[in-house]
Formats: sequence, C-alpha cells, structure tokens
Amino acid sequence: MATWDTTKYVQECDKCGKKYNVSKYEQPVREKGRFNCKCGNELERWNGGVDYTFTEAE
Repeated sequence: MATWDTTKYVQECDKCGKKYNVSKYEQPVREKGRFNCKCGNELERWNGGVDYTFTEAE
C-alpha cells in the first residue's frame, strides 16, 4: 500500500502544554482512531483516508 502524502508538525496540548511530534499520512484506505495526551485531553480524532503517529517532543 502506497501512501499519498506525509505531513509532519508539532502539536501542543491545549490543556497541559505537552508537545507531540505528529506525522499525518494521507492514504487511499480509510483509517479510524484517536490520540489523547497523557493528561487525557483528546488531541486528534480521525475517520477517513488519513492515519497519524504521535511521539513526545523533547
């Protein structure tokens, strides 16, 4: 499966300020998921032709 496009950016939690490195992958298939910060705040929810990975920023 080939990905169409990859976007990378840093996202900061509105609740606690923790930063995450985010990779967003646009794909020809549907993916569903969500990511919550360690404090419990939802940072992203998706249901479509994208998928995400989150890692803690240093």
